[in-house]
Amino acid sequence: MGEVLCSSGSSIAIDSSNIGFQLLKKHGWKEGTGLGISEQGRLEPVQACVKNNKRGLGAEKKRKTPKPSHTPDSKAQNDQEEKPTKKTKALSKRMRKMQQREKHLQEKEFERAFFREFWPDNV
Repeated sequence: MGEVLCSSGSSIAIDSSNIGFQLLKKHGWKEGTGLGISEQGRLEPVQACVKNNKRGLGAEKKRKTPKPSHTPDSKAQNDQEEKPTKKTKALSKRMRKMQQREKHLQEKEFERAFFREFWPDNV
């Protein structure tokens, strides 16, 4: 996983039935010459590569970022403690949802009690 596969071996000239070949001919290119005003460009087609990773073009290896050195500074430790982690964020979201549900159930129960007081036959 995360490989880049390039076709290897000598490059083969494109066939005359190829649409790119036809377009180049249409615009004045002669077979065996380079592209450009003074025919200084490449003579062979560019090699195609299949990229199977999510890194940017040209990224060969995964860069390792240096880990910050652990300092006994109390201020740095306090900053780390204040930042919520994914687990605590998920937990607090679940707690908020449970509190909202509990509040909703209390409101429903109050509503039922209110209706029972005035219309005991309907509830």
